[in-house]
Amino acid sequence: MLRFRVPASTTNLGHGFDCLGIALGAANIISVEPASNAAVVAPEAPDEGLARMATQVRDACAKRWNTLIPGFTVRVAGDVPVARGMGSSSTIFLGVAAACQRLANRAFAKQELLEIAASEEGHPDNAAAACMGGFTIVAATPQGLRWSRFAVPSDLVAVVAIPPFEVKTSDARRILPAQVERADLVRALQRSALITAVLASGRISELTGLFDDAWHEQYRATVNPGLVEARAAAGQAGAIGTILSGSGSTVLSFTLRSRADDVAGAVLASYRARGVAAAVRTMDFDNAGLSAV
Repeated sequence: MLRFRVPASTTNLGHGFDCLGIALGAANIISVEPASNAAVVAPEAPDEGLARMATQVRDACAKRWNTLIPGFTVRVAGDVPVARGMGSSSTIFLGVAAACQRLANRAFAKQELLEIAASEEGHPDNAAAACMGGFTIVAATPQGLRWSRFAVPSDLVAVVAIPPFEVKTSDARRILPAQVERADLVRALQRSALITAVLASGRISELTGLFDDAWHEQYRATVNPGLVEARAAAGQAGAIGTILSGSGSTVLSFTLRSRADDVAGAVLASYRARGVAAAVRTMDFDNAGLSAV
């Protein structure tokens, strides 16, 4: 049995669309048991989605490495919610790719796993954060994916509000315009540069005010009711800043550990005031990334 722990992730961080991400304390355990035939099965999955994704990764790995990879049984256990903007699909792509790497008798190489997962998912930000851990910046170049990683200070935690509805990334991307206004683009570049510099240097108090007014969130707010109210409530309770995690539906507030309870209570109250039973959790960030267990 091959088992890999893959953390959840939050991405964009407001303005860093498809390039900034941080690994979260929640995680999935991806278990793969080799079979004697070529079939990939997921006996405990409620639909065929997991088996389809796992087969997709297995076939991509086999083609990339020009080798045969046997079938297997795949299972997922953990606390990363599906279609909530916390990188659940990346945990599967990465965990299965890591198992295939082992089945193909290849050395453990995170760069290789990142490239496979990002290719299958279509964007690299969740995969980079989950694979490498910590705060990551990733970009596609003619030579392949390049990334930088920095540890997240222990004083910074996330208060996550997970509403009882899904937002699929594909649907959330269709909402976005084909072109971005120059002012929005300039603001995104400026804020992304500052967020990166501040997190890389560990000066987390300087993050205050940098997450607001992300261009994509003004469109995605229509499919993420409660974002505006949660942001206002978290800010009044002392949060450093609040973002839509990925494309939603999770809303994440960055806060100092000492203010986490106040922020969590305020965010929970904001959803209850709207009659929404959101699950609110406080979690650390994950500086380890993907690992065998």
